[in-house]
Amino acid sequence: MTIRQKLTLYWAAVLAAILVVAACSVFVIFRGQQWGALDAALIEEADTSASAIARADAGAAALVVQRLSQERDLGPAKRVRLIAGDAVVADYGSPQADLPATDGSAAHRGVVDGSRRVYRFAVMPLLLGNQPAILEDGVDASAVRNSVARLGAILLVLTPLLLAASVAGGYWMAGRSLAPIGSLADDLARIDPRELDRRLSAGTAQDEVARLAASINALLDRLQAASATERRFLSDAAHELRTPLTVLRTGLEIALGRERGADELREALRAALRDAIALCATADELLAMAALSEEAFGRRAAVNIGDLVGEAVDAVEPLVQAKNLTMTADCASTLIVEGNPEHLRRLIVNLLDNAIKFTPESGRVAIALEERENAALLRVTDSGPGIAPGDLPFIFERFFRGAGHNRAGSGLGLSLCREIVRLHHGQISARNKPEGGCEVVVTLPLRGAHSARFIPRT
Repeated sequence: MTIRQKLTLYWAAVLAAILVVAACSVFVIFRGQQWGALDAALIEEADTSASAIARADAGAAALVVQRLSQERDLGPAKRVRLIAGDAVVADYGSPQADLPATDGSAAHRGVVDGSRRVYRFAVMPLLLGNQPAILEDGVDASAVRNSVARLGAILLVLTPLLLAASVAGGYWMAGRSLAPIGSLADDLARIDPRELDRRLSAGTAQDEVARLAASINALLDRLQAASATERRFLSDAAHELRTPLTVLRTGLEIALGRERGADELREALRAALRDAIALCATADELLAMAALSEEAFGRRAAVNIGDLVGEAVDAVEPLVQAKNLTMTADCASTLIVEGNPEHLRRLIVNLLDNAIKFTPESGRVAIALEERENAALLRVTDSGPGIAPGDLPFIFERFFRGAGHNRAGSGLGLSLCREIVRLHHGQISARNKPEGGCEVVVTLPLRGAHSARFIPRT
């Protein structure tokens, strides 16, 4: 069932209930007003006549009944009877009137219909002399009955017609209202995956359809940016892998091109092994980047970031000793963040490894952890040459390696760090210290903190 059909069905159900309730209310109110006015007039007339009859003798009472039967204020014809015990004392008016089935000994004051529901009678008990009697003052109520019946027939015919017309109008209006959405769907279906630069027309109206079109366009913007990023990543990865693979292949071809001694072949194999190790390292980091994209926040847990810092410091200790560096760690606080412990451990190890790589022998590397504004603030500093000012905006890009530094490595380490921080709703930045060296700062929201304030700019 389409949305248009559903809207029409809901509209029909609600409108049918409203029309039925309104028609029944109008009918009941009209009927009550019509019969109420007639009944009140009959009761008043019968009560006045009964008072006069109670003060008169039998002959005078018959005259009162006769005069009452000749009045035409309440209807075109009347029938009035005075009954005492089992005897009819007086009976005047239309002989065709249908009489009420009353028992004089058990009559009660009120209004009743005739046996054929044509006349309407006011029944009034009284005393005629010392004997109980009743006065039946009846009037032809056909006019009132016909008015009530006509209104019921009109409502019975008019209500379905109004419902049908309203449902048809609702179906038409639903179609008109949903037409822009159908147009958006058609335009969106015509966008090919290779044409992500196309956008939907939002129109000039500031309505829900315009908001939907704007949201879809924003999604297309993100898809286009993601597609461009992936294409650039594939291109950069192919470029980065092509050169070492070419070098490896060329070296092996040269080694096999002529007869060589054992020492020459051994040296060629060592060179090939170095290239293969570098390629494996690049492949590992590419796989880590792909795993981050797929896993996102898989295996989330409460992580003590201080414990991870201690583990990372122990892991890089051999590198520190190999370069005779001085490393300090200030992680006294216990700070709990929500995230993937393996990814966070890799983040800290990569930052320390990068700092150690660019710090000269006998230099210093420091890592500090503190709490600031519901966030864990991690600082990694070194005493190296720092980063060229022109390279600072690009050091977190994939495969970027500054021209002034050793170009060994894949250029994926800091990019991997940025991706890990982004998935944990944090921020990462780098700057050169005035006294020399580089400082990388990572901000991660603590567990339970509002993470939206730490989403990095992209």
